[in-house]
Amino acid sequence: MNILHHKSYHVYNKKNIEKVKRDEAEAEKQEKQKQDRITLAESEARLDLLRKKANANLPNDQVTKPVQHINLFEHAVVKGNPEHEAELEEEKEKWNKQITMYLGHGAKKEDDPWYAKKDDKAVKYKDITTFKNKHKDKKKYKKGPIKLQEDPLDLIKTQLKAREKQERKSERKYRSEKITAPSSSSSSSTSPSSIEALRAKRLEREKNEKFRLKQLYLDSDQDTESLDERKRSYNSQFNRDETEQAHKRRR
Repeated sequence: MNILHHKSYHVYNKKNIEKVKRDEAEAEKQEKQKQDRITLAESEARLDLLRKKANANLPNDQVTKPVQHINLFEHAVVKGNPEHEAELEEEKEKWNKQITMYLGHGAKKEDDPWYAKKDDKAVKYKDITTFKNKHKDKKKYKKGPIKLQEDPLDLIKTQLKAREKQERKSERKYRSEKITAPSSSSSSSTSPSSIEALRAKRLEREKNEKFRLKQLYLDSDQDTESLDERKRSYNSQFNRDETEQAHKRRR
């Protein structure tokens, strides 16, 4: 325990030793007080039991009168008015009922405070016509919702509706023009000579496209034969040209 002897949590530190002694003394004191209370309670219980036994052994005429403190001035004690005491007791009980909630007794409506009672307007206004007219006046002077003169949302909605209307109108116009187009133009465009010319143009266009693709993917001196996989170099090779030259020299 010589390790870290300067720390506050060391067992044999001077402060810790004193603290342990104080705690032991306090615990011993509390235990002594507890034993004293137990001894006092046992002595009182034994004394009470002995008194009961002594009263039981007395004759019957003396048992009826329990042992009490002797009051030499009993006749001089002024007793209060019983009616006044009854009134005071009744007021005290009434106050306790107001501030205390007893289990098993529901709250009575007549005991509710004024702020918890419901205000019946029909009872307040005895005259029914006056009550109805008052409600009519409230509805008459009731303010409606606030409306803005230039609401941005309403302005956007009107613009969108106008745009949709214009688009529908232009679409109907385009359809009507397409339907009423002359049939002669359609018949002339579908003649056999025009079909042959279009077919020849299409074939020429496909031929040119194939040639362009061939020129794009193949060099001028390279044929369409597949390359040997053993002669193909890596895509991520560092010195590709030098490696190919070295292979050619070996051959």
